Amino acid sequence: MKNIAIIGAGQLGSRHLQALAKVNEEVVLYIVDPIEMSLEISKERFNKVNTLGKNLMCLNHTTDLPKELEFVVVSTNSKQRLTVLQELLNHAQVKYLLLEKFLFPTIQEYEQATRILETKDTSVYVNCARTMWPAYQKLKIKMEKSSSITYEVVGVNWNLASNAIHFLNLFLYLLNESEVTIDTSMLDYEPLKSKREGYIEFSGTLTAVTPSQHKLILTSNLVGDSSTMIRIKSDTQVIEINELNQIISINGDKETFNMHHQSNLTNQVYEQLIKTGNCSLVTYQQSAKEHIMLLHAFQEFLGDRNGAIT
Repeated sequence: MKNIAIIGAGQLGSRHLQALAKVNEEVVLYIVDPIEMSLEISKERFNKVNTLGKNLMCLNHTTDLPKELEFVVVSTNSKQRLTVLQELLNHAQVKYLLLEKFLFPTIQEYEQATRILETKDTSVYVNCARTMWPAYQKLKIKMEKSSSITYEVVGVNWNLASNAIHFLNLFLYLLNESEVTIDTSMLDYEPLKSKREGYIEFSGTLTAVTPSQHKLILTSNLVGDSSTMIRIKSDTQVIEINELNQIISINGDKETFNMHHQSNLTNQVYEQLIKTGNCSLVTYQQSAKEHIMLLHAFQEFLGDRNGAIT
């Protein structure tokens, strides 16, 4: 029987667990967290959806996991992730590994993680999940013949620092591009305190431009009450997406835009990996490149001011 583990039983970890309860084969599930209350909450959420009768083991230490693991999700904060990655791969043989974003808070940690992963026979992906959504997969096809694309995200307090990677990854995915030049000059000077202790957020506007001159514009305003909107303009199309209200408008024609929650996605990632050996998420190699581009820009913007992204 295959072993599947989640390390980190926070809000997102518990949603990964709910998704994996839906895997259509017999597996043993493990969730690891040093905090008993987090494990209890995750167990309660798991039991609500465990209609297939999966076995769940709650552990406090990564080193208590089995030595062979088919699939592992690392769902910790960014400051913890490298230590957890080292501990996990020193302890067990992992076939498939899914890392949450923001991957790591320093450039040096990307270098260390890459060296570790180069010595292991583990396929690694990063959970920038929108490329899994069928609606964005269809949109990618619609945009194939478009040029002069501007992709804009505008909202209020949507955690630009930690969520920019999602939109950068999606932007590059839709355009089949891999690099950008990032401009932070329109970010608000004072960083904001994140909801998570010890981390920061940004408000204002961040822009990124590809070598083909396609542009990404991300704006998080401090005040307002409107939903976050995505607007994509090209030479042939104007597309507006309200993910929360699940509506897309293409040149004025509206239709349903299905949003997918994590509690219905991680099982699909696992099943794709088992069937084909890969999945629709970004690989670690490409995602690390995208993270580092953002992190360089953020660090240059911060200068002597300290702050980590989660």
